[in-house]
Amino acid sequence: MKKGKQSNIEFMPVLMAAYVIITLSGMLLVFHDFYYDILETKRTFYTTCTTVMLVLTGVYMFLMADPMKAIKENKGKKLLDIISLADFFVIMWGVVIILSTLLSPDKRAAFLGNRGRYTGCRLLLLYVAAYFCVTRYYRPKEWHMAIFLGAGMLMCLFGITDFFDMDLLGFKEEIKEIQRYMFSSTIGNINTYTSCVAMVMAFAGVMFAAADNIKKAAVYGVCSFISFFALIVGESDNAYLSLAAFFGLLPLYLFRTRRGIKRYFALVAGFFTAAKAVSVLQVSMADQVIPINGLFQVIGSYRNLTAVVVFLWCATAICYGADHFISKNNPSSAVSPWIVRVWIMVLVLVVLAGVYMFYDVNVAGNGGKYGSMRQYLWFDDDWGTHRGYIWRIAVEDYQKFPLIQKIFGYGPDTFGIVTKANNYPEMFDRYYETFDSAHNEYLQYLVTIGPFGLLAYLGIHGSIIYQVIKERLDQPLCVAALFAVLCYAFQAAVNINQPIAAPVMWTLLAVSVSKVVKRL
Repeated sequence: MKKGKQSNIEFMPVLMAAYVIITLSGMLLVFHDFYYDILETKRTFYTTCTTVMLVLTGVYMFLMADPMKAIKENKGKKLLDIISLADFFVIMWGVVIILSTLLSPDKRAAFLGNRGRYTGCRLLLLYVAAYFCVTRYYRPKEWHMAIFLGAGMLMCLFGITDFFDMDLLGFKEEIKEIQRYMFSSTIGNINTYTSCVAMVMAFAGVMFAAADNIKKAAVYGVCSFISFFALIVGESDNAYLSLAAFFGLLPLYLFRTRRGIKRYFALVAGFFTAAKAVSVLQVSMADQVIPINGLFQVIGSYRNLTAVVVFLWCATAICYGADHFISKNNPSSAVSPWIVRVWIMVLVLVVLAGVYMFYDVNVAGNGGKYGSMRQYLWFDDDWGTHRGYIWRIAVEDYQKFPLIQKIFGYGPDTFGIVTKANNYPEMFDRYYETFDSAHNEYLQYLVTIGPFGLLAYLGIHGSIIYQVIKERLDQPLCVAALFAVLCYAFQAAVNINQPIAAPVMWTLLAVSVSKVVKRL
């Protein structure tokens, strides 16, 4: 019996560790026929890994589990004593997905997702099943996530070599010239690439900020700088939403200690240094690097960028010096909670300023005074590479749904079916293409799995944030995984849900609230 118990303790954590490591690392690097089948390859890799893990888990539980003992242990407990709030929302999400599929006008497409980006009921339920396995049995260790970060660095470095138009892996040998710069690294489309890089950046940045010795801080700091550089040269404005989440929300975690404050300034200085390096390379190696456009070009072309970089490094040096001086007389690194409160007020003011500028441009008609920023503030059908148009027809099509579809959606990943049925002539006449995704994960869920599915999905993220804040702030690995999820969640407002970045996000989401046995 003792051996059985010992096996019960050891096998599942080892299985989950292998699953987390292989899934996170493999999703970033695996490919088959270069970009030609990148989506299918990543999806197959994830479904294979998850199915094997679930089968092994099922077999082991069948052989070793004692259901009567579990029933006795949980007898008399309240529901939320057995499952967390996040678990409840994940279950609710899974139930809604099943109902949406059963009630879909095209059940086969809703189940398989083969008329969209393969994110049908089958894949979404794998996310749910994997979540419960990882949260129950995975025990996070730093070396596990170091392998994930190493894979992320390879992904970033391949992306950087693409910036120099080197194509080391031969991905672009047969690609059309017009599409040459639309794909990057081992990921594919630049929007998906920057989504993956943003998660790696967030994880590395938080681990740098939380590192308790110089060697670890140096390694994580280098990883952060590489990911900053890779994010910039990815040439996707979607990355700005991830950066806003990272630099905007990180002080809420870091500004509790002097070490956190000085590490935050170092990260900000590192980002602007990377931006300056890219701008210099754009000029000095203009014939050897790809051109960077969009918001990153605005930053890189700012005439006082060098002064900003110097100022930030000076501010960082002052923070480090002040911390060294203060620590001699006050070993405690804690600072006044008012620093975080002031930062919250700053965030509120920034949001209000953004709302005002949007109103000023779109309602008051004062777009001229915002210069090059007007293109990002003026919302019409062509906003965000036709996202304005896609979002408009998504809302209009949803309003036409019968009541049952308004409640449960048309079915997972059936957005393309809806638009082709209702908007095909207009899409083709205006843009010579069809849209099988809303380019907004939240709007996509509203149309495909309905308002209850969307609320459950938002509830998952909200409850995960609450749980980490309440129980895991002293666990850097959990906080780092949470920030990676947050960076994904912000850019998802303008991006596509597909089985490349999404499985990475779901795995990290489970890691953030997985079983913790001790401080790492």
